[in-house]
Amino acid sequence: MMRLPMTFSCLRSDIEVRAPHDTLLAALEAAARDRAPWMTLHGAKGPVVRTAPDALASAWRWATLLRSRGVARGDRVPLLMPTGHAFVEAMLGTMLAGGVPVPLAGPMTFGGVEKYLRNLGAIVADCGARVLVTHGRMAEAAARDEVLSRTLRDVVTDSALDGIPSTPCIQPSLGARDTAFIQYTSGTTGEPKGAVISHGALVSNAFAIARGLDIGPADVGVSWLPLFHDMGLVGVVLTSICHPYPVHVLAPESFVMRPRRWLELISQVGATLSPAPNFAYELCMARGGEAQGLRLDSWRVALNGAEPVHARTVSRFGERFAAGGLRGDVVMPVYGMAEATLAVTFPALSTKFETLPIARAALEREGRAEPHHGPGAHQAVSVGGPVAGTTIEIVDPAGHIVSEGTIGQILVSGPSLMDGYFHNERASAEAIVDRRLRTGDLGFVSGGRLFVTGRAKELIIRAGRNLSPHDIERVAAEVDGLRDGCVAAFARPNEETGTDDLVVAAETVGDDPAKRSRIASDVRAGLLEVLGIKPDEIHVCGVGTLPRTTSGKIRRRECASVFAAKDA
Repeated sequence: MMRLPMTFSCLRSDIEVRAPHDTLLAALEAAARDRAPWMTLHGAKGPVVRTAPDALASAWRWATLLRSRGVARGDRVPLLMPTGHAFVEAMLGTMLAGGVPVPLAGPMTFGGVEKYLRNLGAIVADCGARVLVTHGRMAEAAARDEVLSRTLRDVVTDSALDGIPSTPCIQPSLGARDTAFIQYTSGTTGEPKGAVISHGALVSNAFAIARGLDIGPADVGVSWLPLFHDMGLVGVVLTSICHPYPVHVLAPESFVMRPRRWLELISQVGATLSPAPNFAYELCMARGGEAQGLRLDSWRVALNGAEPVHARTVSRFGERFAAGGLRGDVVMPVYGMAEATLAVTFPALSTKFETLPIARAALEREGRAEPHHGPGAHQAVSVGGPVAGTTIEIVDPAGHIVSEGTIGQILVSGPSLMDGYFHNERASAEAIVDRRLRTGDLGFVSGGRLFVTGRAKELIIRAGRNLSPHDIERVAAEVDGLRDGCVAAFARPNEETGTDDLVVAAETVGDDPAKRSRIASDVRAGLLEVLGIKPDEIHVCGVGTLPRTTSGKIRRRECASVFAAKDA
């Protein structure tokens, strides 16, 4: 790692990106020629294996089908499919046909499909799609929707592949600058924002991931992450095409219903690599049983990303499953985002998990990270340094690089950045300035490592203290009776006091008033004891009350509107 003098918060990778291929399709063709392994899907009917030659043959069938339905070069094609081979093969086939795939999330349940279809309609309109690729049930729902039926020319399902040969046809000439896919960000609601990812950005990020994890053909991956999300799509499946190694995939709902399936599959196939958000590790501890019967000694990197990493989670997870062979140095906190294709920072493999105890008062009142080893220290979690080709800068509101240990906004530059948001010049100009991505995240640099402290727009400023919602949620979540990952802390402006009110909302099962009152009291006591904070309001609510993104993250900024409406 090469970096500026330690007085400045700038980190620059000295590893040059040397992706072996210019495009994902070139990587797929090379993997097929080498007869490389690819993906095994583990479902109710047992494992279904696909090699790279299988994937290429199926992709050509999809390309032929889509061309017959009028898909031409540059046409955007939304993909709304369950996690599995067909999702990725349809994506590859769209590229072979010259189109631009747009991976999308399906509805959480079909009970609220009308609201979902409104959001889908907004995305379809935003990207100007005329053809939708989906499965039978969603095809029927789309056909019944007035807006979608008016907007779309055709809805295609995999059943239409019957009888279509896998013969290669004339392939469009694609290069590194051509668009590989459009990733709609997880915060997308009424105003969709699609990050345009080029082939060059995709293969650069895949190279950075493979280099950062030292991926080789002897590695084995396991994932239950949804393929519409960048962590599962780019981090696992597409990287395994660019730098071939076998991956084993579970459906996300299979993991959620029984978290232990993830650990059992790792044990069964001898997995070396497997990623997940922090909540998944907590879920395994809550519902994954004990280590007995597991063989986790092959697992060398357990990436932890997509949401804030809690030091307590990492230590407890290691202790719980140590008897199953899990080593204490396996969990690796990482940082990334769709606008940078995926990966931004990785720790070194030799120091996967590091924390820095800092003084909470200096953090909240001065925006400084001062080392502090006494009682009440905040354990900041390192997400390492920039991946290959990437530069990280921490800047103040005026755009000047701050000194080490000072909190500021995180800027990212490098070959993996998006080209911008699709047909949204205003949002693109706000996000990318002088070829640097304004992430909207806050953090600081110490000892050559990045520490992420929260989102700038979600910071709670109360009586001169800068409060991180992540800290508040972490403490509140330890109260008995609350659902895992179902706590939100957010600010509500108070004109009378001239500062923000702190509001905490949390979900619990059932509607017993006494239980809810006890939980609220325990949350209030815990926050006062651990953080010295007294919340202005605590709402203990029912399951499904807190608004979420398609990837399951709580929308804090929307929570304020939800509870303002309830109080009106």
